[in-house]
Amino acid sequence: MLSWSLFALYVAVTLYLAWLGKRKTTSLETYALGGGDMSPFVVGMALAASMTSTATLVINPGIVYAYGLSAVLGYGLAAGLGLAVGIVLLSKGFRRHGVRTRILTVPQWIGERYGDSRLTLFYAFVNLLLVAMVVLICYAMAGLLLATLHLESLVPGFGFETALAIVIVFVFAYVFFGGTYAHVYTNTVQGVIMLAVAVLLVGSGLHLFDGHFLERLAAIDPSLATATNPGSLLFRNLFEVFGVNLVVGFALAMQPHFIVKSLYVKSDRDVNRYLTIAITAGVLFNLVLMCGLFARLESGEFVTRFMAESGMGIDGVMAAYIVDTFSPTVQTIIAIAIVAAGMSTLDGILVALSAIVANDIYLVARRRRHPDSEDDLALAFRVGRYSLIAIALLSFVLSLAQHYRKDFSVAIFAQEGVYALFAATFVPLLFGMFDRDLPKGLVVAASSTALAVHFFFRYSGLTLLTTADQTNPGLTATYGVVASLLVVGVGRGWARLSGLRA
Repeated sequence: MLSWSLFALYVAVTLYLAWLGKRKTTSLETYALGGGDMSPFVVGMALAASMTSTATLVINPGIVYAYGLSAVLGYGLAAGLGLAVGIVLLSKGFRRHGVRTRILTVPQWIGERYGDSRLTLFYAFVNLLLVAMVVLICYAMAGLLLATLHLESLVPGFGFETALAIVIVFVFAYVFFGGTYAHVYTNTVQGVIMLAVAVLLVGSGLHLFDGHFLERLAAIDPSLATATNPGSLLFRNLFEVFGVNLVVGFALAMQPHFIVKSLYVKSDRDVNRYLTIAITAGVLFNLVLMCGLFARLESGEFVTRFMAESGMGIDGVMAAYIVDTFSPTVQTIIAIAIVAAGMSTLDGILVALSAIVANDIYLVARRRRHPDSEDDLALAFRVGRYSLIAIALLSFVLSLAQHYRKDFSVAIFAQEGVYALFAATFVPLLFGMFDRDLPKGLVVAASSTALAVHFFFRYSGLTLLTTADQTNPGLTATYGVVASLLVVGVGRGWARLSGLRA
């Protein structure tokens, strides 16, 4: 009863904040960006909460549980550093051009930067790969609600499906009405809750640091206490642990719901302020990965039993650790905070995706067919909102498919899609910010090559650096990024050579 009461209170507060957001959401621009005058603290907490998804607090600790210290170094240190550097450089670069041209979305930014609306349309469809992250978050939150609200006992045989429906209906509904204002308002509250719970989770294992922490891990499995784990899927050597995750972290900053926040505030000084807040909070959130190691040392038997009984496999580790470590009241508070983490990322993605559908697919296609007619922004606003219904249905189906496939982790599915997105947008965003002369034909060639290389190594079975490249989406996406940079280098070299011959 307590679990349901606290969850209902959280839902009520969130819906109230969404209602406040709805009052300010009157157009496509306010839906996508707000009014451009938000507080740096509010935007900083919203960004920190968005960067810290359910993957950080629920899914990735399970991978740490499976692979040990190497996963902490890869996901926590290398990827965290890459993301911090990327979010600073790219947010400022994106803002310089975005403020001047009143940009609403990342695909529009690319199209405007290179002077071709066809690029906007192309990258709009590429950005739809973010649905993979929507699936991960919905899946993880459903699993957590299943465990803490005891839904299986209420709806025998359909507990996961019920939890998934609750998550999707709730989040998609408040984004539908409130847009960016709802996203930012709710994320501020969610971020504060998450900070408090992150301290609680990290503190739950501090007593284990008595000088023998790694020794006890090594006693379970020596590979858990080393910087690499040759038997893992993702951390087999130093390049996979540090090199791949540094590139992945930097490139993750290119996600539309991250860098577009630089347009939420009034000035460049405000950008510096909100980035400082976001990165500081993000460091604490990343420390929650250590709970995967805490679970190994203190909850091993319970975790093994929970993974089998819930059917979630490695994705159920964090839920099991919470249930085994904390009282029912604290369990519920933590569960709400982690649900808040998922929703804070999910609502940002949904605002970005629906704005992309409206602004970069509907409006661009309409303008190409009717270049002389007046733009019906009101209709585009409605198209963006109602696209959320289609995204919701797709997410429900794909989440159920992941639940019944029983793969190693839903994280691999999400990484495949999201990493394909950043590999494809790496060149157009980076060169668009810091290089004014890259031809648009070379931009498209680089992006297409990145996608082709990433999916080729994922599904061809061929290897390059390791014996099983295809098991690590971060590695295959890194190949794609390197290949796209080579395309740019070769293209420019050829152009210079042709110029000399002429």
